[in-house]
Amino acid sequence: TPKQKSDLHLSPVEKILSAQVIAHETAHQWWGDLVTWSGYRDQWLVEGLANYSSMMLLESQEPVQFRAAMQKYREEQLSKNKQGDPLMDAGPVTLGTRLSSSHFPAGYEAISYGRGTWLFHMLRCMMRDAETKSARGSVGTQSVAADEPFVRALQKMRDRYQGKAISTLEMLRVFEEELPRPLWYEGKKSLDWFYQGWVKGKAIPRLELRGVKYSDKSGSTSVSGIILQKDGPEDLVTAVPVYALIGAKTILLARVFADGPETSFRVSAPAGARKIVLDPYQTILARTR
Repeated sequence: TPKQKSDLHLSPVEKILSAQVIAHETAHQWWGDLVTWSGYRDQWLVEGLANYSSMMLLESQEPVQFRAAMQKYREEQLSKNKQGDPLMDAGPVTLGTRLSSSHFPAGYEAISYGRGTWLFHMLRCMMRDAETKSARGSVGTQSVAADEPFVRALQKMRDRYQGKAISTLEMLRVFEEELPRPLWYEGKKSLDWFYQGWVKGKAIPRLELRGVKYSDKSGSTSVSGIILQKDGPEDLVTAVPVYALIGAKTILLARVFADGPETSFRVSAPAGARKIVLDPYQTILARTR
């Protein structure tokens, strides 16, 4: 009841997340009931996907609330226990219920819901960016398009695995079928880099831009620079969206694979571009400050 909710003294963002419970549980009709998980290392995917399904609904209706909820999940991963250890240190999503311990009592729920939700958001955004190759405004203001690659992959997964169990790798193989060419890391139509670094990893890197240079040539501008990935493992690979700010417009130039601590890049931009930013719409589970 409203009175019972008021007695919980929830913060505004906690109220937003509480209101998504019905949508989350409804999504379990597909992710958890119709399609189930293979083993304990795969259980995160039905929780993360059910939760992200509810977040997609929220995004289409209340984009500001959606961004607040995603920021809450990000902050929770970085929050520290009494010993001063961040929640992310409990481990990757693939540890399943073993994420919960005396050190992190709510580890499984917090990471499978929080990091799991972020993993699906990262997949969706990078696939959409790679397919459209142009910015259409803030991710938070876009409705869910039935023909976007992420949704097409979900439809395939539902049809192919209904009444069956699916593993994390099998799920990623389905997403690979819809993987746009700009996301073919080292020329391979594979998400192994995402699986190794993000699904089996626990890092939340800090992204920085250094040494940006501009070169104007006959109606266009060439932009070069260096992307730094801090607070992450040496072999972490991330598809980072690089944008140009031109007047009031924010234009997606490319998704650049940041491979390890330091990656040089060169991309083309519209003529006159003089301001470059990384991931302005916060589509990557990265540290924001």
